[in-house]
Amino acid sequence: MMKKLMILSVLLLSGCGTVFCGQNQTVLIDSDPAGVKIYQNGRLLGETPLTTKLERTKSPLMLSAKKEGYNDQSIMLRSTLGMGAIFDGVFALFITGTTGFSTDASNETIYAYSPDQIFVDMIKNGEENTYDSKIKMFVTKNFDALHLEAANGGGMTVSALAQMSGKSEALLMPAIQISNYPSDLIRALLK
Repeated sequence: MMKKLMILSVLLLSGCGTVFCGQNQTVLIDSDPAGVKIYQNGRLLGETPLTTKLERTKSPLMLSAKKEGYNDQSIMLRSTLGMGAIFDGVFALFITGTTGFSTDASNETIYAYSPDQIFVDMIKNGEENTYDSKIKMFVTKNFDALHLEAANGGGMTVSALAQMSGKSEALLMPAIQISNYPSDLIRALLK
């Protein structure tokens, strides 16, 4: 009984978002070409392909992508209410009548960055954005919807990609289904 009371006390006094989501968020960054250096406030996070943990905040986050011979790119991550806020609401409404919202709001774990998968299309110095870049951007922004539609036999997003790429939906569906990341599908499309 005492153990249960201790656990309940910990949950009541701490924010559910902190407990279940943590203060950091994992973000995947890939690029064409690979080996692009990703910076946050001048600090090197690593080279693409990169999986990194970023501290959650309520402010948008700006990253920089740099590679010798290419134009620097800026990457903006929006900060929106995330799963931490949902956990707090559910916990307050259905379990205790109280919430750890103040804890999560103060350490900003109620927020999440979007997107959490990023593809950076580096442009060589002196060149302009190309048709391939539009396909790369579309796949990156719509990867989850493409995966869902491919699993269900098609949909508007798959149709739009087919029209944009000039490939049939029948050829696209298997490529979408076997792709684990946007960069996998992009490489398959641009062979």
